[in-house]
Amino acid sequence: LGTSLVRINNKQKHQQCEAEEISASGVISSPAQFHPATELRIVLIGGRRSDGSPSGKSSTGNFILDQNVFDTSRKTAQSEARQQEVFSRQVTVVDTPGWRWGDSREETPKLDQIEIQNSVHLCPPGPHVFLLVIPISLHFSQRVKASLKQHFELFNVDVFSHTIVLFTAVAPCSDEKESKIRRNPVLQWILQQCGNRKHFLNISNGEDRDQVKKLLEKIETLITNNGFRHCSVDRSQGETLRECFTIFRRKQTSNKNGKVPPDHLRRVMIGSSCAGKSSTGNTILRKNAFGVTKSSRRTTHSEISHGLVEGRRLTVVDSPGWFYINTLQETSEMDKLEIENSVNLCPPGPHAVLLVIDLITIMNSLYLTSVQEHMSLFREEIWKHTLVLFTYGDWLGVKTVEERIESDEGLQWIVNKCENRYHVLNNKDHSDKTQVKELLEKIEEMCAGNEDPYYEVELDQEAELETKRETGDKMARRLKTINERKTRVLKEMI
Repeated sequence: LGTSLVRINNKQKHQQCEAEEISASGVISSPAQFHPATELRIVLIGGRRSDGSPSGKSSTGNFILDQNVFDTSRKTAQSEARQQEVFSRQVTVVDTPGWRWGDSREETPKLDQIEIQNSVHLCPPGPHVFLLVIPISLHFSQRVKASLKQHFELFNVDVFSHTIVLFTAVAPCSDEKESKIRRNPVLQWILQQCGNRKHFLNISNGEDRDQVKKLLEKIETLITNNGFRHCSVDRSQGETLRECFTIFRRKQTSNKNGKVPPDHLRRVMIGSSCAGKSSTGNTILRKNAFGVTKSSRRTTHSEISHGLVEGRRLTVVDSPGWFYINTLQETSEMDKLEIENSVNLCPPGPHAVLLVIDLITIMNSLYLTSVQEHMSLFREEIWKHTLVLFTYGDWLGVKTVEERIESDEGLQWIVNKCENRYHVLNNKDHSDKTQVKELLEKIEEMCAGNEDPYYEVELDQEAELETKRETGDKMARRLKTINERKTRVLKEMI
C-alpha cells in the first residue's frame, strides 16, 4: 500500500479498526461541479478466476489510457492510480486487487479488502464511475452473484447506481455472446442493478479507439443521469484504512496460534508418474532442479533440492510416481520404499505434502483407489498437511477449477479429504510468478491452521526404511550382475 494511501490528518483512534472487522470505505454520493470535456475518474473493480488467469482489469486500464501503465504480468496486489489525456479528457483510472469469483468476503484476504476500499481515496474528491470488469467467457453462478454483492458492501454507497458493466473479450462481440448474457439469470440480475448499463470492449484490438470513446460517452451520460454526482470520499476513513493496513501487516508475521510462520518451508511432492511432479518442483524453485527432459528417466529415487523464493528458504522433495491406476500391491517395493522415505529427506518433517494431480486425466474409481492406497503408506494425519496441487492448468480452457471439481466425484472426495485446500499450477507459464507466491501463502495458511505445523517423521521408521532400502539396492545390484553375466554368456555362445 505504502505511498498509494492518501495521507490525511490523524483524527481516528487505533481501536477503530478491529482485527476481524473492516469498516466501510466512507464513500458517499455527493454533488459536484463536473466538466464532461475535461475530467473523468474511473475505478476498475471485479474478480479473478481461481485458476489464476488474469481478470482483465489491468489490461482494461491500459486499453482505456492507451498506455502500458498497469503491470499485467502479475496479480494486482494494491490499488494504483494512473492519469492520461484521452479524447481531450483528463482521465484517471484506478486499478484494484480482484477477489476470486465465487469467494465470500470472509475468504478474501483482509489486505485485499483494505486495498479495494482504498481505491476511492486515490482519485479525489471521488470516482465518477465504477467499471465492473467481467470477462465475457466467465461462467456466472449464484455463488458468483453472492460474492459480488458481499464485495460491493465494502463501500457504504449504492455502488450499483454508479456502475457500468464492462464485458471484456479478445474478439468482437457476437450474437452468440449477446445471447449468452440474455440467457444467464445472474448476469441479467447484475445488469438490472446497474440500470442495464453495459459496454463491450475487445481488448485485443488496440487500434479501435472508437470503442473507448463510446465508453467515455456512456460514463458522461451516467454522470448526467446521476445529477452530476460523484462518489465523494469521507477523508476521515483514510486514517482507519491506514490503521487497518498496519494491523494486518503485523498479523501477517504471526498466525492465529501465535506462532511465527516458518521462514524455511519444507514440502514433499506425491503423485502418479505422469502428474508432472518434477516440472512442478522446477516451477516452484524457479530453476531446473529435477530432470524432466524426454531423454531423462522417470524419477526412481526421492530427490531433494533447495532454493530461495519470495524471500523464503524452500526445500522440495520429488518422489517416484506410481502408474495412475495401479493398486498399492502392483507398485514395486522399491518405489513404495522411496515414496515412504520422501518425508524423511526433510527432517523433522514436511510442512506440506503436495498431492500432485493432473487435470488431463479423469479421476475414475481406479485412479481414486490408487491415490487412497498410496497415501496409506503414511499415517492418517498426513491428510492434515496435504494440499491438492492441480497441474496442467492450461487444460481447463474457459472452465474454472471449481467446475472441474464439481463434475468429478473422485476429485470431490480428495479435495474434501484435504479440507478444501487446493491450488492450480500451469507449469508452461514460467512468467506468472504469482501462482507460486499464492501457493506458498496457502501453505503458510495451512501451517497456521494446524496444531502441529509439520508432519513429524518417526525416527524408528526412518531407520527401518533405510535398512530396507539398502537391502533392496543390494538385491537390485545382484540381479543386475546376474543379468549381465547371462548376457555375456549368451554372446559367447553365439
